[in-house]
Formats: sequence, C-alpha cells, structure tokens
Amino acid sequence: MTKLNLNGKKLKEWMDGYVKKNKFNGCSLSIADIEGNTLLDIASGHADREKTKEFNSLSIVRIFSMTKAIVSACLLQLLHDKKINLEDTLDCYFDNYSNCFALIKNAKNVTEIEKTKAPSIYQLLNHTSGLSYFFNDDLIGREYLKQNLTATPDNNNLSVFAEKVSSLPLAFKPGTKWNYSVGIDLAGRLIEIISGKPLDVYINENLLEQLDMKDTQFFLPEKKVNRFTDCFFYHEMHENFFPLVNQYENFNYKKDQVTNFSGGSGLLSTGRDYLKFAIILLNGGKYKNTRIFEDDVIDKIRVNSLDRDIASIGVETFAQMPTKGMGHSLAGSVITNPNPEFISNIGDFGWGGMASNYFWIDFEKRYTAIFMTQLLPSASYPNRKELKKLVNQSLQ
Repeated sequence: MTKLNLNGKKLKEWMDGYVKKNKFNGCSLSIADIEGNTLLDIASGHADREKTKEFNSLSIVRIFSMTKAIVSACLLQLLHDKKINLEDTLDCYFDNYSNCFALIKNAKNVTEIEKTKAPSIYQLLNHTSGLSYFFNDDLIGREYLKQNLTATPDNNNLSVFAEKVSSLPLAFKPGTKWNYSVGIDLAGRLIEIISGKPLDVYINENLLEQLDMKDTQFFLPEKKVNRFTDCFFYHEMHENFFPLVNQYENFNYKKDQVTNFSGGSGLLSTGRDYLKFAIILLNGGKYKNTRIFEDDVIDKIRVNSLDRDIASIGVETFAQMPTKGMGHSLAGSVITNPNPEFISNIGDFGWGGMASNYFWIDFEKRYTAIFMTQLLPSASYPNRKELKKLVNQSLQ
C-alpha cells in the first residue's frame, strides 16, 4: 500500500488566516489514513471568547449535522439486524402518517394539500421524504419555525418532536425533490421505537463504546466543561437562525437540561473522536479487526441513492458547496461527478454541521479529514471547498 504524505504547512497557514481575520475563533484539522495512522493533527486559535484556552482536536464542539452520519449508520445497522425493509413506509411507525398529506404544487399556504403515500425509511434517510427544516425558505420550513420545531436540546423530547413534525403536511410528495430536513431526527426516533431504547443509550452501546468515543455524547459531563468551546454567530446571518442564538450561546448541556436527543444535530464530539468513526467507514466497517457495520450497511452509506444530482432536484449550492455532481447516500453526500468548483474524487463521502464543521472520506486516496470549528451558520464562509482543495494539493 502506498503511504500518504501530507504537507501541513499551507493548511496551517490557511487556518491561521481564518483566525487572524476573526472569521473563526479557533479550529482544528485531523487527517488519518485507512490504517488509522494520524497524518496530521493541527489547530489554530482559541476555544473561548476570552482567548485563554487553545483550540485543538480534543476541544469539545457541537457537531450539529455531523450527528446525522452517526445516527443514519446506526439505524441502517439496526434495520439490517432486524431484517426491516428500507422501503417500509413511516405509517408503520408514526400514527400521523397513516393519513399523510403534502402541499399541492405551488401552494400559497399550508392548507393547500393533497393526500399522498407516506414517505419510506429510504426517503427519510436521503432527504427526499418531503420533510423540511425551520431554516429552509419554504412554506413547511416557515411553519416549523412558527411552531418552534427547532430540534434544540431542551425543546420537548424526540418523541414529542416527531409527533409534532408528523402532524404537519409534507412540503412535497415523497421522492419528487431533495430537501434538507429533520428526517434524521425522525430516524433517531425510529431507532428508539425499533430498539426499545432511548437514542443516547442505543448509539452509546452499539457504536460509541465500541470505538472508545468517550467524548461523543448528547450531554457534557462536569469534568469536561473546561474543554467545551464557545459558540459564535456570523454577523450577517439570516434571521431564520436568530432563534438559535440564545439556545447555543449559553446552553451548557448538563444532563438534566438535555431532553431532546436530536438525531439530526444533537451530539457533542471532538475532532479526535469523530476521526475514529470516519476511519471505520473508510475501512469498510471494521475497527481493530472488529466488524461494526456489515458490508451491505457500508454500501448504503457509501453509494449514491439519488437518480440525479442534488442540484437537479434540490438546491444548487449547499453551505457554499456546489451540488452539481453531488448525490446523497443514506447517510451523507456522495460525489458522483467531480465539480471543478469543489475539488473531489468520485465516491467521496462526507457531510458537515451548522457550526461550519466538515468531514469527508476519500476512498480513492484512502484518507479521511475532520475539520472542527464553531461558527454558525455553515454558509458564512467558503471554508469547506477551500479546505478540500488545499488538502488535495498538500497530498504528496
């Protein structure tokens, strides 16, 4: 096997530049090869507003939507174990979907609806279910915002959240569009329904403990508070994100405060912890000779599930990343046709989080990269495409 060599000088300069220009307060970058060897572990800036604590790969951050890949992978393995078909529809699990409605085409308000088939688990996982997000600029997204359906850690609980979301119409008929959504929150609730265990318990027993990911939790233990990073907000962010400021600026994730185990955005983690998860995906589901995910589960994580790219059936850009040539598996994005604006190889898998975090796996060059920082929202700067380009240029 060819050993990868990585020149980290330009990457460090790039990170330092973001910090010096006050774009990021701090950030870290961890890169490893398929054998789990750390190729690079660098950081810049600070974890706190007062700039007394250095940011590094052990800094605990809100990973937001990087939670999705973990929860999706766990649900896929659970479905495999229970022999549950991905084409099963959600009315089998959520009573509200036994009578499912979607907005009619070009609807002007949320009362303009038509009956439709409930979305499948497959559609739930690849964001073609018809669900939305409170920050999306669509009728259903705005209705989520109006009803305070933000999936934040102390907002109801996962069962109540799923009940409220499933009581609303879908934004469109399932399978007709790609729309980033709270689908993985419902996927987390599916794990609870099928396994009979709370989501935090299930993923801890079936993944996190096996990978020794001790810093990845929905809670923040008192003994780890000194490693927790402050949260920052872009000065020109869209007003849809304003409800999150009070939530994430001061929320400290004590165990008695967290009531909602958001499968789409709730986990805390570190660059070093998340690297362990990414390495097992890179390594075909194995960790230290122990199989964590079966081969067909890894295929569903790695292989594109859409018949067209996201740009054709959804949005043209996402968090300043072009979606032309980008598909989606049942756990994250998959590059189907590399775009010159977003340097990639065919099959690259990855996803990011609302605080500008990002990870990807390059199966061709056999490495994975984890970038952590804490600036909301993730569309503030083009750091993802800049970083990926620099990493590819730095590989020797």
